[in-house]
Amino acid sequence: MSKALKDSSVIVSIIIASVLVYWDSLKLRPGSYDPLGSGTMPRIVAGSIIALSLVALLQTFFGKPVPVLVVPGMPEEAEFERRPWLAIAVSAFLVAYVVMIWLRWPFGLSSSLFLFVSTLAIRRFSLGAVLPAAALSLTFGYALTYLFGTLFGVDLP
Repeated sequence: MSKALKDSSVIVSIIIASVLVYWDSLKLRPGSYDPLGSGTMPRIVAGSIIALSLVALLQTFFGKPVPVLVVPGMPEEAEFERRPWLAIAVSAFLVAYVVMIWLRWPFGLSSSLFLFVSTLAIRRFSLGAVLPAAALSLTFGYALTYLFGTLFGVDLP
């Protein structure tokens, strides 16, 4: 299977998922105090993803190859380690996060836990990353809770 065919199949699946989200957001009723309704933001995000995916699809078949940046003194092939286990682990963490939200765990706590474990996985669970990961995950987890719960007025679990 060629790279263009693989890329286009992923892009088309993203477009299909975005179209389904857009279509499902049309069923959301407008709120009594919100003139735009609760489906406006999902429609904006899904529409943006569809538009950007169509651009990526066009670039897959008709775009020029990305030029390779050559830096003087840098080796020809940069050292890079592929970590497919990381994608699987973060996906599993995301599923656990969704389950925590479904079980009505507090949003700040579940978001902080997800960010903490994901950051540690990215840093290969090194001991030196525990304190910065804890500080950042608590800050961002509870900042999101404040932002969505207080400023935007979203009813969070």
